Amino acid sequence: MDKVHEPKRIIYYSDAENEDYAGTNIDTKSVGADFPFAPIGVIWRFFAFIAYYVIAIPIVFFYCYVICGFRVKNRKAIRKIRKTGFFLYANHSHFTDAFLAPIVAYPKRAYVIVGPDTVSIKGLRNFVQMVGAIPIPDGLRGMPSFLNAIRLRTEENCCVSVFPEAHMWNYCTFLRPFKTGSFRYPVHLGVPSVAVAVTYQQRKLPFLKKPRRTVFISDPFFPDESLSPKEAQRKLQEEIESFLKEKLDTYSTYKYYDYRLKGGQSENA
Repeated sequence: MDKVHEPKRIIYYSDAENEDYAGTNIDTKSVGADFPFAPIGVIWRFFAFIAYYVIAIPIVFFYCYVICGFRVKNRKAIRKIRKTGFFLYANHSHFTDAFLAPIVAYPKRAYVIVGPDTVSIKGLRNFVQMVGAIPIPDGLRGMPSFLNAIRLRTEENCCVSVFPEAHMWNYCTFLRPFKTGSFRYPVHLGVPSVAVAVTYQQRKLPFLKKPRRTVFISDPFFPDESLSPKEAQRKLQEEIESFLKEKLDTYSTYKYYDYRLKGGQSENA
């Protein structure tokens, strides 16, 4: 761990599972049962193709690789599941996490499960859905349509990205508690998953203050059909959690933001 630099910001927290430091301040709109979670019309698909492959993908690749200094390790793991849909599980430490699935899955189409605030930005709802956002509904009435949308995208051999930490903590270098329900999707649908760890390192050029990112992709995890659904779900969570924690503990060596438990010390001291 680099002990020389001073973090740009120190953040004191008390609840690693429920506190949110995204700082978006969006006026969140309701996502109910009547929300179009997976539009499938011909016109929609045409404009979604343009939005995703012509507009979003070039911007994503340029921003991540050139501006943020992404390095991706073990991309060959995706070749093993190139003929099926799959889920991608990642730690949530920057808004660019939404770009992980398009980068990892390319040329596959990728989607990301998001909070309602992502589709609440005035004038941008259609565009963010076209580039892959699938919002979580507010209540139980919307869950069947939401789950059908996820099933449809996996049946189309697409990638669906999930952030089991739920909340975004900018530049966080340690793994936070998971929302366990997020692991039911691949078990219920019988499709593989990969874990993707975003780690942070100090850049060599002194004028580049923000950290470089090294992204590690796991080999695929498959649901254990010999177990009950709940047991298979728990096993999958443990496998993914173990991979992410090991990579973050080993390779996240630069704290741009330092998160400290109130009354305690730095999480990575």
